[in-house]
Amino acid sequence: MNTVVTTILVFLIAATMQNLVLTAGFDSSVMLKINRNPRQLLRFGGMVLCFSVITTAIFYPIDQLLAATWWVRMLRPVIIVGIVCLLYLLSIVILSRFETMYRRVRHLLSLAAFNNLVVGVALLLNLQVSVSFLPALGLAAGAALGFLFLSSMTAEAAERMDNPDIPSSFRGLPATLVYLGLLALALMGFSPVFHFT
Repeated sequence: MNTVVTTILVFLIAATMQNLVLTAGFDSSVMLKINRNPRQLLRFGGMVLCFSVITTAIFYPIDQLLAATWWVRMLRPVIIVGIVCLLYLLSIVILSRFETMYRRVRHLLSLAAFNNLVVGVALLLNLQVSVSFLPALGLAAGAALGFLFLSSMTAEAAERMDNPDIPSSFRGLPATLVYLGLLALALMGFSPVFHFT
């Protein structure tokens, strides 16, 4: 039975990875397109920063109230996604009053609101990182700024990877994936050492 479950999991992981790679490989990945345009990258980073800080500012007091019971804390992800949904709808209502600005950012708005960083930072608070309110806002802002920095590094690398010296079969997505892997390895040097057992 254990072998069957393992085999099914391997097939699911392979299918997921294949879909991710093929989606990005056919240049329909929105994030890769955003990285190529510096103005869009700054707009997107600014929106991620706003959503992250505001979500953290709203969720932090709610999380303090929920800390008393363990079973209510199981609802944390649902509460965070609910907050993000409300912020997303509110931002659409506010930005739709400014037509020019809304036309520029409407395709980025859902990507910024429902970004893994926005939900992830709020989930980490008081679960893996125990901080007070102002450091929590600093953590949210720092994570969003770090995301913007790494996205700009990816954009810079994408321009350099269009070099004609790179073999044609290796240009594009394969070179980008190798670059991101090396960048992740380099950044792991700044994290604490983990022991896997």
